[in-house]
Amino acid sequence: MTAAKPIAVLGAGPVGSILAANFAKIGHPLLLVEGAAERREQITRHGLSIKGRESFNASGAELVASLDDLKGRPVDTLFVCTKTWSLRNILPVLARVLDPECLVVSFQNGIGPEDEIARHFPQDRVARGIVNYAGGVSENGEVTMAWFNPPNYLGPLSESSVPRLRELAGLLSKAGLETQAIPLSDTKKLVFFKTILNSALNALCAANGITMRQAMTYRHTRNLARMLIREGLTVATAVGYTYGENAMEVCMKYLDEGGDHLPSMWTDLQRGTRTEIEYINGKIVKIAKMFKTMDVDANIFFTSAIVTQEIKMGVRAPDDIPDYLTHF
Repeated sequence: MTAAKPIAVLGAGPVGSILAANFAKIGHPLLLVEGAAERREQITRHGLSIKGRESFNASGAELVASLDDLKGRPVDTLFVCTKTWSLRNILPVLARVLDPECLVVSFQNGIGPEDEIARHFPQDRVARGIVNYAGGVSENGEVTMAWFNPPNYLGPLSESSVPRLRELAGLLSKAGLETQAIPLSDTKKLVFFKTILNSALNALCAANGITMRQAMTYRHTRNLARMLIREGLTVATAVGYTYGENAMEVCMKYLDEGGDHLPSMWTDLQRGTRTEIEYINGKIVKIAKMFKTMDVDANIFFTSAIVTQEIKMGVRAPDDIPDYLTHF
């Protein structure tokens, strides 16, 4: 990493704000790109205020409103912390404005966003972050870090970027977000595992309006979470990913450590925006359909429930239904 070059964070939601605040806390040169005027005003007025695991207020980030403001800037690394569905609009602009040497890191949910990025950039300039923290933004702009189950991971799409990711992981750990660089062979495997974890509670909580802790406390929703995990692990095994004989127990322990907060998918529905369901439960269903007889009925149900909510809110057309939900 070149010390003179800043890091850029795209998106000042919970994940991006926590990431940017920790970089700013150690004085690393930082550009924070946020398109929403209201969120920019909050940050301008109050700084990057973080509460929870560690409470602090960070300043020093250069706040910019548009991706076009990155043109001609010598950015070392760009962390993409936006919703996955936004990539189709973001990527053509990034391809036009980014420094030719800039590393693009998908710090996002679900299966596949790094592959979409790699259609616009060489693989040695693309990496995938596996994020093991979560939080929320209050009405006054204060960010709560609800939980962190370290470490985060940085996975390459090309062996040539591994040294760069090791250096970046070290910087993140120094900033307070313990992170490990992983080998190329582990990237997709750990992405799939984290998606299984997300699939167990995100849609379940969003569909029912309950927190993660409530979902893991009520016996019937806890059993549903277990069912979703079992389906995800079965699909993972079919594509060649195994996580050990105690994988179910590891998953349930991870979910038990989640905070008493509503997931991002619920927040998306409340704001009337599209969700990431097609990258999470929907992706598990889509992959399972390649194997014909695999049972992923719980994932089908919750994917359908969230897609229906999107249609009701008018953010998805009634005929915009994924094929894997219409051909059982």
